[in-house]
Amino acid sequence: MSTELVLVLFISLVSLVLAAYVVVDRGLVARRQRAQLWGACRRDHSSDLERSLDLAVRAQQYEVGLGRASGVRLEAALRVTPREFAAAAAEISSLLQAGRVVSIDLSLMERYEAARLVDYCHGLTAMAKGWVFRLAHSVIVITPGP
Repeated sequence: MSTELVLVLFISLVSLVLAAYVVVDRGLVARRQRAQLWGACRRDHSSDLERSLDLAVRAQQYEVGLGRASGVRLEAALRVTPREFAAAAAEISSLLQAGRVVSIDLSLMERYEAARLVDYCHGLTAMAKGWVFRLAHSVIVITPGP
């Protein structure tokens, strides 16, 4: 065999081995990522809701000198009892944009999704310069800004 042919075969073999390594490595990385994601999904989310509620209420406390209006709308609240995050987020967002006070009962939701919804409502009220109030263990009221 000529030297050139051996060199071409060697380079082909090396590239084939490298390609196989990349495919195997990608599979291992994907498998590791799935395992991490599964571990995150399986962890206990019982404290997430409490942490989200406390953060939302603390962040919305009125402090003199902040420049936010201290007025809160005192009108009839529309009650929402969501079961899943996506539908509830859209409904609550449209109600708040319409200037309505919304009471949200989180008791029918999974704790993780309830925590997500509280965080989402906290963001909505921050943008609208509104308020978040906790009425009961799993009930919050959000009001639009003045």
